[in-house]
Amino acid sequence: MKNRKTLTLSMIAVTLLTTYFVLQSFRVFDSNTFVAKNGVLSLQHWDWQEEKTIPLDGEWDFYPDELIVPSPDEDVFERYKNKRQSIPVPAAWDRYRAGNATPYGTGTYRLLIQVPEDDRYGVKLNTIRNASKVYVNGEELGSAGVPSKTTEAYRFDYKKYVVLGNSKNKQIELVILVANYDYAVGGIVNSLYFGPGDQILAKQGREKFIEAFLISGYFLFTLIYFTTYLQHKRKFRYELYFSLFSLAQAVHISTINERWIYLLFPEINPSLQLGIQGISLTLFVLFFLLFVYYFFNMSASKRIVTALSTILGFQVLALCVLNMSIDLMVKVPLPLNQLIVSGTTAIGYVYIFIMLLKAYKQKTDESDYVLIIVFAFAVYGILLAIVLLFDVDIEIPSLLLFLIMVMSLALLMSHRSQQAYNRVEELSNELLEFDRMKDEFLVKTSHELGTPLHGIMNLSQSLLEGEEGPLKRKQQESVILIHSVSRRLAGLVKDLLFISKIKQGEVSITSRPIEIRIIEEVLAEIAYVMPPAPSVQVINMIPKVLPLVYTDEQKLKQVFFNLIYNAIKFTKQGTITISAQIIEDQMHISVEDTGPGIAAEYHDLIFTTFYQVESSRSRESEGLGLGLSITKKIVESAGGRIWVTSEAGKGSCFTFTIPLATKQQLLEHNEINNHEMNEQITSAQMRIRETKQSQVILPTKVKGSKPYTILVVDDEPANLKVLINMLYSLHYSVIAVGSGQEALDIIETEKVDLLILDLMMPHMTGYEVCKTIRQEQDLVDLPVIILTAAGQLSDLVVSFQLGANDYMQKPVNLKELEMRIESLLLMKKSAQDAVEHELSYFYAQITPHFLFNTLNSIIMLSWTDQQKTQTALEHLSTYFRGKLDYQKQRSLIPLEEEIQLVKAYLAIEKMRFEERLHIEYNIDETIQTYIPAMTLQPLVENAVRHGISKSKNGGTLRLSIKREQQHIQITIEDNGVGIPLEKQQELLRGRNERLGFTNPFRKLSLIKGARLQMNSEVGIGTTIIIRMLEIKDNRQKF
Repeated sequence: MKNRKTLTLSMIAVTLLTTYFVLQSFRVFDSNTFVAKNGVLSLQHWDWQEEKTIPLDGEWDFYPDELIVPSPDEDVFERYKNKRQSIPVPAAWDRYRAGNATPYGTGTYRLLIQVPEDDRYGVKLNTIRNASKVYVNGEELGSAGVPSKTTEAYRFDYKKYVVLGNSKNKQIELVILVANYDYAVGGIVNSLYFGPGDQILAKQGREKFIEAFLISGYFLFTLIYFTTYLQHKRKFRYELYFSLFSLAQAVHISTINERWIYLLFPEINPSLQLGIQGISLTLFVLFFLLFVYYFFNMSASKRIVTALSTILGFQVLALCVLNMSIDLMVKVPLPLNQLIVSGTTAIGYVYIFIMLLKAYKQKTDESDYVLIIVFAFAVYGILLAIVLLFDVDIEIPSLLLFLIMVMSLALLMSHRSQQAYNRVEELSNELLEFDRMKDEFLVKTSHELGTPLHGIMNLSQSLLEGEEGPLKRKQQESVILIHSVSRRLAGLVKDLLFISKIKQGEVSITSRPIEIRIIEEVLAEIAYVMPPAPSVQVINMIPKVLPLVYTDEQKLKQVFFNLIYNAIKFTKQGTITISAQIIEDQMHISVEDTGPGIAAEYHDLIFTTFYQVESSRSRESEGLGLGLSITKKIVESAGGRIWVTSEAGKGSCFTFTIPLATKQQLLEHNEINNHEMNEQITSAQMRIRETKQSQVILPTKVKGSKPYTILVVDDEPANLKVLINMLYSLHYSVIAVGSGQEALDIIETEKVDLLILDLMMPHMTGYEVCKTIRQEQDLVDLPVIILTAAGQLSDLVVSFQLGANDYMQKPVNLKELEMRIESLLLMKKSAQDAVEHELSYFYAQITPHFLFNTLNSIIMLSWTDQQKTQTALEHLSTYFRGKLDYQKQRSLIPLEEEIQLVKAYLAIEKMRFEERLHIEYNIDETIQTYIPAMTLQPLVENAVRHGISKSKNGGTLRLSIKREQQHIQITIEDNGVGIPLEKQQELLRGRNERLGFTNPFRKLSLIKGARLQMNSEVGIGTTIIIRMLEIKDNRQKF
């Protein structure tokens, strides 16, 4: 209600002021007693201090069709007294020119002014149509254009100007020569003002100031809203049109009244000035129309706006062409030109008014502003109509009124912007609250996820340990996958908790002076976590000699790790360069890559928690988008900052700063180091004595009562001694070595059930040893426990990614070590039992098949040769002795036993087929290895029955067993009928039910490092090649 009351009072005030100015222009309130009569104005009783200026209104002497130049020495008007007549001023001269009703022609105005005293007086001349020249007491003092009786010499100009002159004998003769050949109204159409020279100049100055204020205001609006339009990224087009509308209005005002345009362009042609006035007026209407349309787009018809915009645009183009050609300007009459401009702009004004009315009728919270705008616009339109119809001088009030309307529009836009800002602030507060709730949710969720995740890890671990019975190999692989995925999820949960701790300020930074060369350790770690592609080169360009930095060593390593790891992930070829330089008291460290780069709009976003660029760069990688966010938080917590320089397709450069250590920080650190050094010297002396006492000769072997052998690797003899004692107390057999290479050599020659490996060793680190082992043996074959003194998160991550089964921090707790060893050995035993059960199943499956085929062969022999039948039964007894030996009921048997079985079978088949079957053996008798039982015999039988026996002329079977480097190669070759390609594919894919092939194939697939290859051609024969690692013990299986 209060706003409504203020609004109503404002409109009433505007109405009253406008009405006053209109009536004042018609002299309704004119109390002026000084009015000219019969060409004389008597001011003898004029008090100029009370009335500063007075209008020169009344009856002037007028000499039509004459341009009389007065003389200071004689009265030249006596010669034209017969043409003298009276004419009211201000008024158009049309009906006062005897016998000539047209506004075109010439005339001379004359007025005698009687003043109270001689002084310097001035006259302010307003609109005189359309050229004028002023004389005071016979002296020419000013002009506008060139009044002339001929159109050739005539030059129009109706500018406002001031003349100053001195009175003589308390009298002033004011003569004005006027000519008009191009306007519909001629003569002195607005009041002239008279007064002391300083007062006239002051009046002119006030009017100039008002116009300068208006022009400046519009230029200011132009600058503000065009800048706002650019700041809003060209989103709101109405801001652009409002700025252009203000610019056009400023230019328009500069071409009327006091014509400020002449200050910038003093030599401008009046015709061109009039053209600019018409163009600016049209543009001002065009841009105002578009502004209202885009600002109140719910209140406008697009078709009408488009049509009016097109018309106004063509008009601007026509005016530009017209003003560029003097010939065209002469051919197009000025009244017609003005009529066209006025008509089209009037139509635009009307539709703008309609749109404003419709906007007001919507009754929104903007309606109060719109009402003022509509009201001011309507009153402004009325004033324009009055000026056009009656040619009265009320331009300054109308311009001020229009400025009020424009300011209301600006306030309305500010109101809308404020509303948008308030809404944004409200949404921002909501987002902050949502962000707080999200963080709280993530923290709670992370804590809640931790318990089931540890449950999953423990359950999967117990399954691997065989607590619920042995698992088949496929089941083991699935459980191992579940275990590793749950560990990875646990790592993500840790990252989420770390982020929440950073946000809550719970992460402490323990700063001290450190060397930047710690990056070499990080590079060594990353080289094993994710080695760069062969086409990528990592270049460390950090100088060897640099000042110390003051920060947290572990946190700095984490920053290095995240940035370099990130660069390696996304760089497929090129280089990754790490560099550092000193700038003032900061060290600037850069990690630059030649990867795909990051578009500029994502530079700030990539440091946001959980943000990932929606492109192949991010989609090819794993993770939640926490790495860079954590990095930024750590850097800022340590007093630095981080930024990225990158372009899409041109690589990226991440740069962060670390403060340098000050002299005071270095002194404090040295004092602490001196104290620590003394303690370390004492401790080192004690360790030397302990080492001498505990010195062991490497490699050391200790026999325990349990059937498991544990290999321990550490370069510190004291640590080895402690571990040997611990493991011996747990009754395990122990082998201890001091280097990674020695460990690899022991694994090649000895049976090792578990490996305990120190992480940091000279020459060959624990990372390298673990990576080398995993190339040959998987997690189940040889479990690995990593020992480290640092206990860093990055060490743990690297260890697991390189294939470690577990991770412990020194010093080792005996009970914890016992539990972890037992857990891993149970897992290994469970996996072995599962494979053994599966082999036993295949063995049980093939035995009846073998017996059935062998007995068939003996029965066939019994009908033809009893002696051979007796020999065949002896060979069969060999097979039974092996089968019924209880100690040999194992899944793996010595190779020589399998060969003996093969030879027994082939001897029986030789008796049957005689010369149609030839057998050749090429067996290296020195090979001592184990092989799944009943593996070679079914393959040999398959070669005889389905290959050689079906050949018309029989064939030859060759059995070759030899050593090739670290592998044993077994070749079974025949020159029988061969196997078609289609059937070969069925056999190798397990889709064929022929037990003689699928059974051995499946057994060999359970043996690590074993491969079966088949080559066959129809009509030529078949070759089967088995390659497998040498198995030295029937317990060293899988």
